[in-house]
Amino acid sequence: MSDAKLAKADVVLVGAGIMSATLGALLRRLEPGWSIALVERLDAVAAESSDPWNNAGTGHSALCELYYTPDRHGRVDIAKAVRVNEQFQVTRQFWAYAAETGMLTDVRSFLNPVPHVAFVQGPSASTTCAAAITP
Repeated sequence: MSDAKLAKADVVLVGAGIMSATLGALLRRLEPGWSIALVERLDAVAAESSDPWNNAGTGHSALCELYYTPDRHGRVDIAKAVRVNEQFQVTRQFWAYAAETGMLTDVRSFLNPVPHVAFVQGPSASTTCAAAITP
């Protein structure tokens, strides 16, 4: 895509992963007259973070994401994990809408809930995280 076309686009989505696809679909529903451009440096869509073998946390609920909680002083603040979870729930609502309206025709090829396992090592890592979730 030429620089001139990018400059004229109402929205430029960077990266052809699940988040750009979701945002693009949402924007198309909300603003059908907008022009949307997508740029991707790889030769395939969903080939980096959205790929199941390379997943860097895209499309997750943050319920078990230990790296969101302990700060450099060892205190645990779950505010970021809660915020990410709330945002993910809104995304799930949009995906449900997309499935109900036919935007997504084969939901299982697109959405696959999986269990999450977190590994921590050492006495301070496990006790810090356990203390954060204990009432």
